[in-house]
Amino acid sequence: MTHRVLISETVAQEGIDYLEEHGYQVKRGHGIDHLSLLEDIQDCDAVLVRVAIIDQEIIEKNPQLKVIAKHGAGYDNIDVGAAEKQGVRVVFAPNANSLSVAEHTMALLLACAKKIPYFSREYANGNPQVRDLYPNDEIHGKCLGLLGLGRIGMAVANMAIHGFGMRVIAYDPFLAENRDIGEVKLVHNRDELLAQADYVSVHIPATPENIKSISNHEFQIMKPTAVLINAARGKIVDETALERAIRNKEIAGAGLDVSDPEPAVPDNPLFHMDEVIMTPHCAGTTHEAMVRMVLDAAKGIDEVFSGREPTYKII
Repeated sequence: MTHRVLISETVAQEGIDYLEEHGYQVKRGHGIDHLSLLEDIQDCDAVLVRVAIIDQEIIEKNPQLKVIAKHGAGYDNIDVGAAEKQGVRVVFAPNANSLSVAEHTMALLLACAKKIPYFSREYANGNPQVRDLYPNDEIHGKCLGLLGLGRIGMAVANMAIHGFGMRVIAYDPFLAENRDIGEVKLVHNRDELLAQADYVSVHIPATPENIKSISNHEFQIMKPTAVLINAARGKIVDETALERAIRNKEIAGAGLDVSDPEPAVPDNPLFHMDEVIMTPHCAGTTHEAMVRMVLDAAKGIDEVFSGREPTYKII
């Protein structure tokens, strides 16, 4: 029996080639809106998704569906509970983009510290004197606070410590006791981290308890010179509170690769603040990461249909 796999969005060709070489029929979707997904998935045994929402209705109306493969590490766009109830396996690619996201996190941190977008714009507008009016900062010796110390958080820590000589602290209540965290110092709670850090970088999932968990209270604890970096999920940060905190000089700025909603609406006031850098959720979209993500997702599909236990499974 030939299994058909729906690919709902643009992916690297290597993943399509892998599936076809292993005997799967690949179907390209017409869109990622709910109605398009409902129509496209009807004759498919598996679906490989990036940001498309695979909700309870899609899962329940397609009893032939056996595998949902997530192109990436975060799977908040998949109703895992509904999938488990229907006996649908869910696989993902948790390691594929860690390095890319970590590099982008450091790029945002450096761009904020060095005021690169602001200096570039002012220089292009004929204002070379801006270099004397707004001095930028070194990050060597500064304190980086990591909220979450998973794969990406640890990669950021290693880059910050060994590449830039930063001091790194972290808070992660779910960290395994025997985990080797090198030179990273653990703190007892979030408030302790927020009060100490010159840069706060977010590396936690958008679980219900984490949504808007960085808001007024957190910004009031942070140093007025501190910068927030978020390359995790936009819903974790209360953007209204962030805008207010920057305008009131409670914190110095932010580097954001994610927003809420996403993509960010054009009139989002954060776009127009010199202290904020925003990128369009592109941290994990390097060529190398895109290839690794689609291959890991495709291999997960093949493992399920071949009767093997998936290497990277959610359920």
